[in-house]
Amino acid sequence: MKHRRSLFRQSPGRLGALPELVRRALRAGTSSYPAAERDGLVINNIIGYLASLSSLSYAVNYALMDAVALAPLVLGNVLSAGLTATVPLVHRYGRLAGAVLLTTTLYTSIFYFTYLLGRGSGIQLNYIGAAAIGFLVLGLARVRLVVLVVVVAAILHVAAWFMFPEPGPGIHVSSSFINQTYAMSATSIMAIIFVAVYYAFTLVRDAQARSEALLLNILPEAIAERLKASPDQTIAERHEDATVLFADLVGFTALSTRVGPERVVELMDDLFTAFDAIVARLGVEKIKTIGDAYMVVAGAPLARADHAEAIAELAFEMQTATADVCARQGFDLQIRVGLASGPIMAGVIGRTKFAYDVWGETVNLAARLESNGAPGVVLACGRAKSTLEKRYRFSHYGAINLKGIGQTDAWQLIAGNDKE
Repeated sequence: MKHRRSLFRQSPGRLGALPELVRRALRAGTSSYPAAERDGLVINNIIGYLASLSSLSYAVNYALMDAVALAPLVLGNVLSAGLTATVPLVHRYGRLAGAVLLTTTLYTSIFYFTYLLGRGSGIQLNYIGAAAIGFLVLGLARVRLVVLVVVVAAILHVAAWFMFPEPGPGIHVSSSFINQTYAMSATSIMAIIFVAVYYAFTLVRDAQARSEALLLNILPEAIAERLKASPDQTIAERHEDATVLFADLVGFTALSTRVGPERVVELMDDLFTAFDAIVARLGVEKIKTIGDAYMVVAGAPLARADHAEAIAELAFEMQTATADVCARQGFDLQIRVGLASGPIMAGVIGRTKFAYDVWGETVNLAARLESNGAPGVVLACGRAKSTLEKRYRFSHYGAINLKGIGQTDAWQLIAGNDKE
């Protein structure tokens, strides 16, 4: 079983590996938006920056060739670069402001440059890329607007092809220049599409990873895999040999009335984090926490022959962890532990909020043993004692009248036979 809390702390984020200056530039103008909106705005920024760099590269190339004769191309590309670079600045005016500026600038620029250089330059190919990235810029939630953007791109592409077969008046360029421009047009739009789609796939991958982490934080891994394979199936099964543990922090209620909520939460977080680590290392299954109560099962959802031994070892390690955490936090508290072995039923309950739970007489017995125990004591049922007595020492705690169960012999688990 994985240590579930750590699943949310493994990655610094999609942009975490980038230099701080680059991360800030990509996130520019997005901080005031909800997290669900920021990814789309970051895509707007990425495309705006790439389009700006592409336009600047054209401007420099044309200026080096003939700054005077190609002045309309140079100035047009400089203006386009300036406008697309300002996309992050207009996010303050609304979620679509950057997308509108970006789309308008790109569509106008493409049409203008095709007019100047003719269709042989391939500049009109950028409409194909612009239509493709419309989904990334606007998102599926605005599919009607995306369709409009795609239709306009198609119309402009076809119009540019038929309207501008040759370079515009006053533009005299060689065939090698046109070929070079075509190559640059194709290369630049491919680069922009590649980066934008790569980032979109990164978003999908990270969303899947977050969903996976959340699912594993709620359900055992084996159960999560079954639900992913068949989401509508009902998971309910019986396990004939399992051991259930309940642990409760004695004096917690009184403590919570004496100290502030921050100290209580700090203590419980520290303590349950320690418990979670032990649970993960021993390969048993944490079922849930209820206040200061902690519930674990071994032998479900996957059967294991040493379920009782694993729970017994867990009980001792939880006592040690409690002593360490409370000493570090400045509290004098102990836990009560009850454990019982026997058949249980287990399954996934709920549809909108999944919960893997176990129930049955064995579960009730473990809970009653815990509530009738003393601080620092691990109480076990007779079946658990029979399973564990070759490796652990017990003392008869007494016959206890357990609510809903009746008179029951309880046994105090003291230590392993090789321990003092």
